[in-house]
Amino acid sequence: MREIFNKSVPEGDTYEILYAYMTSSKFERGFILDTNTASFYDYIVGYRKKDFDVVLIQVDSNLGDYSEAYHIEMDKVVNVSYNPKYNQICFQYEKNYENFGEILNIKGTSSKTLYGPKNIYQAEEIEKFLDFAEDFHTTLEEKGYKLEKWKR
Repeated sequence: MREIFNKSVPEGDTYEILYAYMTSSKFERGFILDTNTASFYDYIVGYRKKDFDVVLIQVDSNLGDYSEAYHIEMDKVVNVSYNPKYNQICFQYEKNYENFGEILNIKGTSSKTLYGPKNIYQAEEIEKFLDFAEDFHTTLEEKGYKLEKWKR
């Protein structure tokens, strides 16, 4: 993952990285059948504490193919929250932005994982990322945003 990240992001070594994924589902009511389609998106997430920069690189499940780096516009983020039950972190954008936010599932994977890379153990990386997100949460509160209490 580090090799892919460093190829895609200038000064890639200055970022901490971890694996995350997103899911989306789409329900369509049909004339005869209803369908529900789920999509899985795998990411290498890079973050840097000194300037609160977050970068996402979408990868395929075997980490062979990847997209260009996408920088989250942190100046447009108005809330960051964490749901420990689902190991899910959300960076919520301001109103009238092109989408709601980035919802990242940050738990590791096992050998039985159906979608995405297998056998990713990242307990230490998750703790570091949660420290980063909590610091950003505090920064948003200092800017005057009314946020829920940070839960871990």
